[in-house]
Amino acid sequence: MDKKTFRKETLTKREILYSAEIDSRIVDRFYQSPLYKDSQWIMIYVSFGTEIKTHDLIKKMLSDGKNVVVPICEPATHTMILSQLRDFDEDLQAGHWGILEVKEDKIDRVSPETLDIVVMPGMAFTVKGERMGFGGGYYDRFLDTLPEKTQTVALIREDFIYDDIPTEPHDKSVDYVITENHTIHCSADKN
Repeated sequence: MDKKTFRKETLTKREILYSAEIDSRIVDRFYQSPLYKDSQWIMIYVSFGTEIKTHDLIKKMLSDGKNVVVPICEPATHTMILSQLRDFDEDLQAGHWGILEVKEDKIDRVSPETLDIVVMPGMAFTVKGERMGFGGGYYDRFLDTLPEKTQTVALIREDFIYDDIPTEPHDKSVDYVITENHTIHCSADKN
C-alpha cells in the first residue's frame, strides 16, 4: 500500500477509534516515565484533531517547572521554528491549519541543541520506531538538526502500531514509542 492510501485509511481509523480514556493512559505513562522525569528541556507538539491530546500534559509540564518548547510551522520552507512556551492559556493562538502556535510577540527561539527530549506526533509507528507522519516532512527535516543526545518519543495508541508501514529513506525513526500499555525502546539501528 502506498503512503497516501495508508495515511487516508489510518486517519479514518483514528477518527473511529478515538478514546479520551486511552489518550489519558498514554499521557500518564509518559508523565510517570524516567524520560519525562529526567528531562528539563522538552519539545512537544500541541495536539490537534485526532492526535494524542497534549494540552493538559503541557500545562502539567509548565507547572512542574519544565522548559517547554513547541514548534511553529513555516509552510513556505516546510521547516519549524522552536519557541519556549511559558503560559499555555496566554501565549498560544491558532496558526497554520488551525494548530495552536506561540503568538508572534511571545516567540522565544530555542536551539535544537538545547533539547533533552522531543515528543512528536505521527499517524502510525512500528516497534522499531519507524514513523508515518502527516505528509509535510516537517519532523523529518527537524530531526536532522538534533544532537545525538536528544531522545525522541512518540505517543500513540496501540491500534496504530504496525509490523510494517510504508517508509522512504528520508523518513526518520523515534527512540521510544509509548502506548497505553507499553513503553517500547526502539531498535538502536534507526536511520
